[in-house]
Amino acid sequence: MKNPFSESPKQMRPAYSSLDKRYTERLAISCPVRYKGDIPSQPHAGQGLTKDISLSGCKIISDHPVTRGTLLSLTIDLPDGGRPLSLTSAHVVWVSGCQFSVRFMQVSQDQRKRLQTYIWKNISHTTVHNQRPRFRLV
Repeated sequence: MKNPFSESPKQMRPAYSSLDKRYTERLAISCPVRYKGDIPSQPHAGQGLTKDISLSGCKIISDHPVTRGTLLSLTIDLPDGGRPLSLTSAHVVWVSGCQFSVRFMQVSQDQRKRLQTYIWKNISHTTVHNQRPRFRLV
């Protein structure tokens, strides 16, 4: 049996990427989303589809590029039979062309419960990324 500690540090793969600081599971789901920049100096507006969603944020494929650091309002049409989910404070934390990720800055208790219920009802081994759970119960 090979000793895992005999490998050089460059060859060893960390269990979790240092860039992956999420504490909640992301569900791969495509939902219509509309967004609008809240600051007049950052007039971003558009629509797209979520690529994945979690309690703390989501990745969006959009029709227009946005700028990292922009604060957006989002309206996400979750396919759970309820009204569209309106989030007034989503911070753009990553951008690549017309794809971007946002962190939800303010989520009400009702919105959080709705998101959590939807994610838990729809999560499976085929919808999670990297096949490893990242749940942190608080």
